[in-house]
Amino acid sequence: PHIQDFLLRTSILDRMCGSLCDVVVDEEVGSHPAAVGQGQEILHYLVRANLFVTPLDNERRWHRYHHLFRDLLRQRLQQSLGAAGVAGCHLRAGRWFEANGLELEAFTHATAAGDIEAAAHLAEGKEMPLHFRGAVTPVLNWLASLPSSVLEAHPALYVLYASALVYVGRLAGVEEKLRAAEVALAGSAQDADDTRTRNLIGHIAAIRATLAVSQHDGAQIIAQSRRALEYLPLSNLPVRTAMTWSLGYARQLQGDRAAAKAAYAAALSASQEIGHFIITLLALLGLGSMQEGDNQLDAAAVSYARVLQLAGDPALPVACQAHLGLARICYARNDLAGARRYTQQAAHLAQQLEATDRLAACTLFAARLRLAERDLEGAAALAAEAAEVVRRRRFTQRTPDVAAIQALIALRRGDLEGAQALAAAHGLPLIEARVHLLQGDAPAALALLEPLRGQAEAEGWVDERLPVMVLQALALHAQGGEEAALRLLQAALQAAEPAGLIRVFVDEGPVLAALLQEA
Repeated sequence: PHIQDFLLRTSILDRMCGSLCDVVVDEEVGSHPAAVGQGQEILHYLVRANLFVTPLDNERRWHRYHHLFRDLLRQRLQQSLGAAGVAGCHLRAGRWFEANGLELEAFTHATAAGDIEAAAHLAEGKEMPLHFRGAVTPVLNWLASLPSSVLEAHPALYVLYASALVYVGRLAGVEEKLRAAEVALAGSAQDADDTRTRNLIGHIAAIRATLAVSQHDGAQIIAQSRRALEYLPLSNLPVRTAMTWSLGYARQLQGDRAAAKAAYAAALSASQEIGHFIITLLALLGLGSMQEGDNQLDAAAVSYARVLQLAGDPALPVACQAHLGLARICYARNDLAGARRYTQQAAHLAQQLEATDRLAACTLFAARLRLAERDLEGAAALAAEAAEVVRRRRFTQRTPDVAAIQALIALRRGDLEGAQALAAAHGLPLIEARVHLLQGDAPAALALLEPLRGQAEAEGWVDERLPVMVLQALALHAQGGEEAALRLLQAALQAAEPAGLIRVFVDEGPVLAALLQEA
């Protein structure tokens, strides 16, 4: 009988060791006295007797039941002890796991026991919320199972819910959860100045800063990040680290690449130190984009590859940005097959992200690939598809990108008026310069390009400087300055050579091919 009692009560465990079994098989709740305190001995006996128990390590400390045997035992346990008795077993298991630093398993048993307070405490984590450590699915599943009355009584759960939704890219319901949290906070008896309340207010602002990142709204990112840092206690390192990253993204949007790079590096260092998995991914993506901007393509490829390694299999949707970054690198080096492969993988993941422009970005890049492959109709169809998504979803920050690819398609078709109109309407000076060159007006092209190159050099934007130099070389050649054109083209080739940049030349077509021949 005491072996049967042991088997039934420990069947709630996915893995077990002697001391854990001793806690679960507790004499105070009516278990058989002979089973109490004998966990390790009974486990060894069960292994020797071939009773469907498998050791999980060489030391034979951890064991598990065969899953079919475990399911049978759990069914019998429910019949034997009832819901309250089973919940008691889960509670004791949860306390043991928490005491031994195994918070995810402790959380699993707390939710199985229906202990809201314990589960919330464990999900929030002592130093790092569980979903920031990659355990987002069990946390979201639990939160989704709770009635609204429970969430309203615990404002922190609404904030946790919003944070976990952001983590997996399900942004559509996030603001609703944040407003519900604010209403619940206002209606609670909590002191508005106590540390826990201020932390929740700060966390709400931090989540709104992250939403602003998805909308590329630099001013809102900065405003909400600063509010978050004002309210968050210094001990809340995970969220404060996230705000370091979001401020870096805002600086990148403003064109301050040095400040962005410093913020990303700081966020990466801090996130790795505290184990903030998602910010490690985002900081690596940010650094990768900065390395691309510096034409350090090998370094950028390493950063993106690291993201893909960390993102798991199946990968988190945010990894779409790493695939798209690698697609851009392949394209720049004229590896169109590699670019196509990475773009398809990026689009597959981007489809899982709600309320973001990532899929539109993938579609636009796919259109650029079609253009490089001389498939004008395919490029136009993809550009139109992206334009419709941008218009319907009001992704206004993508409108110039749509216009740029449409203008390039117009140029390939010889529609200079259409390209000129798009360039003028959306502020696309490189397109405008190409139109002037095709119209035979090299001085007008040079007048546009000179200040662009000056700004790129002043800001240190080496990626933007190079295509300007190529167009300047074409313009100089067109107005008879062959020697100056060749000198400038030589400088452009020397700048492009270390990174293996090819498309920046090839995309300018036969006229540049002739000039390269002369060089």
